Amino acid sequence: MRRTTRMTALVFGLALAVPAWAQTAVELKKELLPKIKKAQADGKDLGVAAKEYEEGDKAMKDGLQEEAVDHFKKAKAAMPADAK
Repeated sequence: MRRTTRMTALVFGLALAVPAWAQTAVELKKELLPKIKKAQADGKDLGVAAKEYEEGDKAMKDGLQEEAVDHFKKAKAAMPADAK
């Protein structure tokens, strides 16, 4: 019985700890927004990065957090090297 209780506690502990490592949509948006604004002000073409950012922003407004995170991660990866 004790072993079952310990295993259950371990599983719940891990389930709560994993999301702490992941970046949220809000964190990613806060990280990307200044970079995108600066690149746009410098006249750089962001192409796919800007499109993914907009899709992530739309998903976030619709309450789709996981989808927003995916779009923001794609936008971050697609940013031009000189804009990062």
